[in-house]
Amino acid sequence: MAFRLPANLGVGQQYVAVSPDASADVDALEASLPSGSRMLVGLTFAERYEGFEEDCVRAEAALQEQSGLLPWSELGYFITPDEDGEPIAWVSYLSSPSFFTIILIILGAIFLLPILSVLPVFIIDLMFPGFVEMIGMVVMIMVVGGIMLFMPKLMPKEKKKEIK
Repeated sequence: MAFRLPANLGVGQQYVAVSPDASADVDALEASLPSGSRMLVGLTFAERYEGFEEDCVRAEAALQEQSGLLPWSELGYFITPDEDGEPIAWVSYLSSPSFFTIILIILGAIFLLPILSVLPVFIIDLMFPGFVEMIGMVVMIMVVGGIMLFMPKLMPKEKKKEIK
């Protein structure tokens, strides 16, 4: 779970990590830094869901379209999925007054869809424990029943031979 710096960069000065519970912490840090400072923000998710890399590519395209927002010159891009396979999207950019709020709005629209699509299933499972497993069993029974129903029709018919 580590961001790999480009080979020609080293850590010269470190700042205290801020808690991204609210974007105000990152905004305050960004406002206190001189313009053009390198910002590195890790967006941590509960799990690395299917389609995580595709969402990172879409987020990158959306951030590239934003005028005035600049990536690190050594990288040339904003979003880096964690190379260790952790559910983290690293966002690296050159700071300017309150760019993090704009970045959060853009990334929120892209990464929020997978979270919202799972929310109804999560709520149903909390309200009715075991309901999701029951739906899975019903679907499985319907698939097996469908196979059993149509399988005899797909088998070649044997011709009966008359015995004399």
